Amino acid sequence: MTFADAVREVVLEAASRPDRPTPGGLCERLARETERYLDRVQFSRERYVRHPILLWEDWEIMLIAWESGHITPIHDHRGVMGGMAVLSGTLAEERFSTQHERPELFDSRPRPEGDLSDIGPTVLHRLAPTSARAISLHVYRPPLRSMGIWDASGLISIMPSAFDVGD
Repeated sequence: MTFADAVREVVLEAASRPDRPTPGGLCERLARETERYLDRVQFSRERYVRHPILLWEDWEIMLIAWESGHITPIHDHRGVMGGMAVLSGTLAEERFSTQHERPELFDSRPRPEGDLSDIGPTVLHRLAPTSARAISLHVYRPPLRSMGIWDASGLISIMPSAFDVGD
């Protein structure tokens, strides 16, 4: 059984329950399964690396490998719900409001190994590792096909979501 097959089984099992699974809830279940596969994750000094795990029906699941110095742009998920689990290392997450059409920092917190967080459909945030290396699990429903990219002046572009490692 491949890793994607194991993840698909977890998704199917969660979907068969009477309560509808959320990305955050699924992240918690998948984190335990994922830990057995972390030795396959590829890192790059140049940028964080997104690894596709499963793009299936109305779910998208990926791992992101981080090295010190990497940082995402401030971004949104274009209305997609998400969940994140930090599998190794520590990430810093900054969340922003946009009351005046420009991002304004309202929360900054460490996300240590084992941390789970929900990423609502309107969350605007930025992530960066604070450890030498980190690996995070990301679950989206529906699949994340684009992201809004922001700078201090406001929304600057809408970019397609793409993987760095083959599918």
